[in-house]
Amino acid sequence: MTSSVTIGLISAGCIFGGVLLGLVLRGLLPDYHLRDDSKDTVKMVAGTIATLAALVLGLLVGSAKNSFDALNTEITQSSTKVILLDRVLAAYGPGLSY
Repeated sequence: MTSSVTIGLISAGCIFGGVLLGLVLRGLLPDYHLRDDSKDTVKMVAGTIATLAALVLGLLVGSAKNSFDALNTEITQSSTKVILLDRVLAAYGPGLSY
């Protein structure tokens, strides 16, 4: 298995475990913790966490794109230099034999 698959499986397991823990804790909470004020606070915190997660993923994708663009530019420049060398050597004619 690759490390990214392993990390994905661990993340999925942690999320599933968190959901199960939340379901168990909801049954144990007293009624005053399940009022609208508490639910609104939890919704606001969940929205904040989701926004931060989206920001981090956006930055991760941006970083990956910058790395890809830099590597693509480097390969293009190297190819251009090889083609230019080929043309310069072709201008000198056939090679010398010793």
